[in-house]
Amino acid sequence: MKEISERERESKSENLNEFSQNLEQNFTQNNPQNSTKLLSIVVPCYNEELVLDEFYKVTLGVLKQIQNEILPNLEYEFIFVDDGSRDNTAEKIKELHEKDSAVHLVKFSRNFGKEAAILAGFKHANGDMIVLMDADLEHSPALIVDMVRGYIDGYKIIYAKRKSRPGTSFIKAKFSEAFYQIFNRISGVKIESGVTDYRLMDKSVVAELLKMNEYHRFSKSMFAWVGFKKKCLEFDHEPRVAGESSWSFWKLFNYAVEGFVSFSTAPLRVAFVLGFLASFLAFIYGSYVILKTLIFGVSISGWATTIVLILFIGGIQLIVLGVIGEYIARIYEQVKNRPHFIIEEII
Repeated sequence: MKEISERERESKSENLNEFSQNLEQNFTQNNPQNSTKLLSIVVPCYNEELVLDEFYKVTLGVLKQIQNEILPNLEYEFIFVDDGSRDNTAEKIKELHEKDSAVHLVKFSRNFGKEAAILAGFKHANGDMIVLMDADLEHSPALIVDMVRGYIDGYKIIYAKRKSRPGTSFIKAKFSEAFYQIFNRISGVKIESGVTDYRLMDKSVVAELLKMNEYHRFSKSMFAWVGFKKKCLEFDHEPRVAGESSWSFWKLFNYAVEGFVSFSTAPLRVAFVLGFLASFLAFIYGSYVILKTLIFGVSISGWATTIVLILFIGGIQLIVLGVIGEYIARIYEQVKNRPHFIIEEII
């Protein structure tokens, strides 16, 4: 009887401990403010030497505010990705690392582009929450506070959208609007005009993004393609603290082409329609010439028309070949299976 009694007590004790653990686990899951969370801040950098000190100072102040007001157990890390900068960006990040061990550097062997830098940052981020932002302070770090609140409310992606962008040229703004309108018409993935890369994502979202291994990446669409519960935060665009933007009009144009080709086959359909239309017009005109010759006899007139038609059809052929070439080039780049980037140094 004593053995049975002792066994019963042990069993009850085990059940009580298990119940207590489950209760604590459920309480922690339902109350993320009481759990320890790691926030990773991924910052692609290209010639950002002049702004890094101010960026770190302002962002660190925001993180301290979150610890005081929202998540007392918040831990953080900075993942700076130096995308082949030609200035002393890497050295400046190393100085920050000496002051704060939560600052980390991923240094590329050369410039591989912002998309590669974003991918590298995601691969090296260990946080429960991952924030992607620029270092030039055009993305106000203060917005991270509201992003964290959105995360606590259950949103997986909290992204930032510009209310306006003062200082942008009229032509550049119109081209940007046209890009979003055309893209949303020809692609199955919709992108809001004014949406930036600045966002907070749950680690499960980043895990899905990392599964997408295409060589030519277009993050704006990829963020929309993965789905998940989203929240939009509008903000006023801030001017750069120092330095100049590396995004020229030509780079933005190439980036737009990348988006069209990466997330839509509509350009191929347009090429087909142009080819079909040119053939149809050529058939109509050929029929007209034959009938005219049969009825009125041979005439030597029409050389100008012939030359115009040849140039017109030749131009369409070149356009079609160019569109097809864009897709073939991407297939070629993908099957080579080269790495997206090469890392020279990690701290």
